[in-house]
Amino acid sequence: MCHRLVVQAGVALRGVPRVLGIFFGAPDATTFLSAATSVRWWLQRLGLFALREELADADDWVFLIDHSVQIGNVKVCVILGLRLCDVPFPARALRHDDMHVLAVIPTEHSTGEIVAAQLEQAAQRTGIPRQIVSDHGSDVKKGGELFAQRHPGTVVTYDAAHHGAIVLQRRFAADERWPAFVARLGQVKARIQQTSDAFLLAPSLRPKARYMNLASLLRWARKILCLLERGPAGGRASERAEARYGWLREFRAALEDWSRWEATVRGSVEFVRTRGLSCSCQMELCARLQALPPAERDDALIAELCEFVGAQCQAARPGERLVGSTEVLESVFGKWKALERQESGSGITSLVLSLGSLVGQWSTARLTAAFEATPVKHVVEWCREHLPSSVQSQRRLAFAAPAPVNKS
Repeated sequence: MCHRLVVQAGVALRGVPRVLGIFFGAPDATTFLSAATSVRWWLQRLGLFALREELADADDWVFLIDHSVQIGNVKVCVILGLRLCDVPFPARALRHDDMHVLAVIPTEHSTGEIVAAQLEQAAQRTGIPRQIVSDHGSDVKKGGELFAQRHPGTVVTYDAAHHGAIVLQRRFAADERWPAFVARLGQVKARIQQTSDAFLLAPSLRPKARYMNLASLLRWARKILCLLERGPAGGRASERAEARYGWLREFRAALEDWSRWEATVRGSVEFVRTRGLSCSCQMELCARLQALPPAERDDALIAELCEFVGAQCQAARPGERLVGSTEVLESVFGKWKALERQESGSGITSLVLSLGSLVGQWSTARLTAAFEATPVKHVVEWCREHLPSSVQSQRRLAFAAPAPVNKS
């Protein structure tokens, strides 16, 4: 129950015993309910079990690899995997419970050679993978290529979502209207965020991967234009929008172009996420994008995106559907960081071991096997072996009161 509250409902570790206390409603509930520290140990034990669990040795495994970086100089390399015989395409996209955790490796340095060694380490659990999917960061790209050179049966695939973001970034960087638009939004935000017009605030652009998160901003801008068009019929909202965003009319044509670019890329990414990469997917994608409404279709982008997908699916065998997106891994990172909450300010901590508990299916039998095979001392040993001192522990040590001096 505690595991489900954290993983499925997103309840904070400290909130789990409080939620259970509400459900049980017993005056002496604290005498038998789990403490937050117990729930934390349980998640770490499950994660360690998942890292050591015996997996099928097969030639159809897919590795999804990426790094997560937090404060400090330690990053964590995470490799998730599943077998091609288990992919849910074309019915739906990958979910957390489809995945297995293959490796969780905290490291201070990452090069192509190091990533290749990490892939070799993961392959010891599964056999040589059929496919490696990544965002093509310099180290993971080189590492995947080095691994594929040693194992010719492995294909290296570029994540469709990151490719789409790069395509958009090139388009927006070449459009001089975009920086002017962003600058005007920033000026308005500074003026109205502490006023009664705060309900008109634009969504914030993320400092990282902003070109993967444009949909909400462009959708907001189109709604503001609709408010402006209503005039007096829109009431106070239109009146306030006119006062703050009347200048947005100057960007009407630009917003139409930007929305068309974003919708085309989003349609391509959604197709690959849901249907995977197959021998026929290039033609299917072209037909899907050409069927979009004119306001959501850019022909030049369609040609570029279909060419990319065509190159990626060349390695697919007849009847085979490869994975074309690492978005499920990015989502697991998001769930882990939500679990960390304030602890993320301490860098990579022992809670990184809980990553394995966030994916896969945890039946009662598997939970029982995990707890029987993984005592707390194994978690302590793993953390001592793999984790350097966290930022918080170094801070605590640096500012600790000096020990009294024994003059004798």
